[in-house]
Amino acid sequence: MIKKKLYVFLLFIILLIPGVVSLGQERPPENSQIEEKDAARQTKESVYEEFEGFIKVVKELQDKYVDEIRLSTILTNAYRGMLSGLDPFSQYFGQEELEDLKIETEGEFEGLGIEVIIKDGLLIVITPLLDSPAFKAGILVGDRIIKIGGESTENMSIREVVKRLRGKLGTKITLTVVHEGDPTPSDITIERAKIYVNSIRGARIVDEQYKIGYLAVSNFQENTTKDMDTAIQDLLKKGMKGLILDMRFNPGGLLNAAVDMADKFLEKGIIVSTRGRDKTQNYTYHARKKGTYPNFPLVVLVNNGSASASEIVAGALKDHQRGLLLGVKTFGKGSVQSLIPVGDGKAALKLTTARYYTPSGVCIHEKGIEPDINVPLTFAEIKALHEHLAALNIESKIQEVKEKDAAFSDPAEAKGKSGYEDVQLERAIDILKGIEVYAKGTRAH
Repeated sequence: MIKKKLYVFLLFIILLIPGVVSLGQERPPENSQIEEKDAARQTKESVYEEFEGFIKVVKELQDKYVDEIRLSTILTNAYRGMLSGLDPFSQYFGQEELEDLKIETEGEFEGLGIEVIIKDGLLIVITPLLDSPAFKAGILVGDRIIKIGGESTENMSIREVVKRLRGKLGTKITLTVVHEGDPTPSDITIERAKIYVNSIRGARIVDEQYKIGYLAVSNFQENTTKDMDTAIQDLLKKGMKGLILDMRFNPGGLLNAAVDMADKFLEKGIIVSTRGRDKTQNYTYHARKKGTYPNFPLVVLVNNGSASASEIVAGALKDHQRGLLLGVKTFGKGSVQSLIPVGDGKAALKLTTARYYTPSGVCIHEKGIEPDINVPLTFAEIKALHEHLAALNIESKIQEVKEKDAAFSDPAEAKGKSGYEDVQLERAIDILKGIEVYAKGTRAH
């Protein structure tokens, strides 16, 4: 019975392969047509041979594996394996994973607040979310997680990792990590909590004399651009003459939100383009003049935790010379994932279908974006920055934060709270001061 089902499946797949089956001809074939027919027959035969091997493996599993195993389980594991072998971002989602994905995109969920990928067999932290338990516990961008709860992460799938990191509210898990720049592994115990994703934070004037505004964007959700617009209009009413846009530790989010945000700073030109093997994935997003902000000086803060959608904004502003990028090279996550339902819709493929390209035609993927002004931090400074941001206003209530459209961790409060100096932020402030001084000088003449 199993073999019969698989042969039907095999026949269905082969019929889908272009050129394999001919529907008939009205005249005798020419030489080229004969060659095409031979090639099609060879393709058909090779596909049959490959699937014969697959069927044999399935049959051996069913007949000889120590425990009885269902065909659906075998096929599900096969799907997961196929996707995991492509890239760190393609996945097969069962019903449970789809439900979890929906919860995470709604802006709040339970867990550690950490973005991870498996790269070259290693479990790597893209970035811990600001104000999350992982961030406050000291998980850093680029950390390699070698153990979860004392168990090695070697050969773990991303699905297994996610299942181990999740758990009941208030429970704890110990991660063994290796920080970049520190070869000694560290055990970090983190308590799971409710994660609230507040994408706009810290909007304020950070220098009253020079009217320098500051705005941090921690991710890209449906309302991110609308909330940013409200914050910037308020800063403009307060006399803002220059803006620092902080996208450090921003792992990305919705493509449309990133495009809309970049559009607010650009009057015309390409924002980003996507290109894939399927032509339907090829699209170019353009800026529109309507709704564009005044041409105030702009400095954008980025680091190696800035990924995906934040790189789209950074790349567009850099290529159009609309703002200066300051910090360190971004993460380099420039691929587009599409969620494709399969079967009865209770499962889906999260499949990489295209890549992002900046207006100048540079592919972001695995390259990242180099800042205009490189301001690297030592390992000690990175740890100090994390500790400082984690300590700011950590007793604030979630509802108060939402009502005030503020944030727990506001780097702009650095000096006033603890005496810690955020050197990247301070450098950005100095640049905008210099631009204003220069502008005053030219106006005087």
